[in-house]
Amino acid sequence: MTRELYSLAPTYRAVATLHAPVEAVAGRLGTVPADLELIDEHNSRLRSGADTLEWLALRLAMLGCEFEVHEPPELAAYLRALGARVTRAAGDGS
Repeated sequence: MTRELYSLAPTYRAVATLHAPVEAVAGRLGTVPADLELIDEHNSRLRSGADTLEWLALRLAMLGCEFEVHEPPELAAYLRALGARVTRAAGDGS
């Protein structure tokens, strides 16, 4: 039974500051469980889990606001690599 419960736990737990009010992002989180807390009228904190870094990164990117990742460090590294790939894919703008 314990093994089954651990298999349901997310592999990664993310903590990020979202530079948007709670009301602006709450509806964008969908049905995936997450904790969203008020920091102030312009910022909120998201605590969320997922099985992959890719899912966490895409989830944050799709919120449509600026954000800062506090945990895990692997997520921040993944986002840097993803950002570099996206920038290269977009070309130099000429």
